[in-house]
Formats: sequence, C-alpha cells, structure tokens
Amino acid sequence: MTQVSGFVTAGGRSSRMGRDKAWLELGGQTMIERVIAALKPVTRSVAVIANSPEYERLGLPVYADTNIGIGPLEAIRTALANARAPRALLVGCDLPFVTPELFSFLLSLKGDHQAIVPVGADERLEPLCAVYSAQALPCVSRLIESGARKVSLLFEQVPTRLVQFSEIVHLPCAELFFENVNTQAEYSRAVEISLKLRA
Repeated sequence: MTQVSGFVTAGGRSSRMGRDKAWLELGGQTMIERVIAALKPVTRSVAVIANSPEYERLGLPVYADTNIGIGPLEAIRTALANARAPRALLVGCDLPFVTPELFSFLLSLKGDHQAIVPVGADERLEPLCAVYSAQALPCVSRLIESGARKVSLLFEQVPTRLVQFSEIVHLPCAELFFENVNTQAEYSRAVEISLKLRA
C-alpha cells in the first residue's frame, strides 16, 4: 500500500453550494479532513490539489492546477505530476463517506491497469475516487493539450479497470461511498447520515 500517493481534490468552485464545501463540518470534522483521514492508512503521503493557499492550514502539501477550469483531467494531471509513488489515489473532498476499506480494495486489484475507476450504484463512473498510474501522465497531458475535457476519453486510451458496484457492495457503508455533497440539500442529507452513523 505504501507505493501510493494520496491526493484530495479541492479545486472546485462550489458554485452550487454557495460556499467552499471542503470546510463544511460532518460529525466534528470538515469534509476534507474526513477524506484525508480515510486516505492516510493506505498511502505513503497525502497532498491537496487546490488553487487557494487557504488549504495550507491543513499542514499538507498543496498543489495548484496549472490549467484552470478544465476539471477532473487536470486534477489527474496535477496528481500524477506531483506523485512521490508509482500510483496516485485521487479523491474529491465532496465524498465524505469514503473509507480506507474502499481504497484498500481498489489498490488490491491486480493487473497492468493505468486507471482503476469505481462505478456507482447509479452506474456513473467515479473518476475522482480512483487510482491512476504514473504511466498515464503522458496521455492525460496530450488530451489536455488537444483541448479534450471529458475524462472518459482517458479511459478509452489507457488500460482501465472499471470496478462495478457489485464488486464493492460487500464493504461496510458501500451505499454511502459516492454520496456527493454539492448542494445545501445534499449537505443536509449528509449531516443526517453522519448523525445516524454516530448513533
């Protein structure tokens, strides 16, 4: 597990929330702190991808995007360009219910994959809760330079392992892994969930 660098993306504009969602609290921790805590047991280092120096207060390295406004592809590029290990585990700060068990499962999958990407129960790919190989960096860079924005194009061009939800449903709290918090309503729901989990 130690040959993996962990990265939390906090570069979004939080436009639907109206405030920086990374600092919203759930169960006594901010959302970004919850994700960091889940990453630490399975990675050799954890860093933050953000375009604001505010995140330096977490005491972790902070890397800014070189290309602004591109989305997940640029987050993947930034992670791989700064990874201290052959693989990078990239997770969005708005997925507060991810767990070390989920990450351990993704990292345990064997094969010459350059991307390991889970698929949610809704059949949507989760590119910001995925494992990427440093070998994918040239392809990511080429896609960005060509003007591409869809992260799915990367998965068409590098060896990719899609992890179906049925493969991870046995893990504790699997139904919550991809509870994405982007709006006030979603945050209210997450607060209710966290209270139930603590009860």
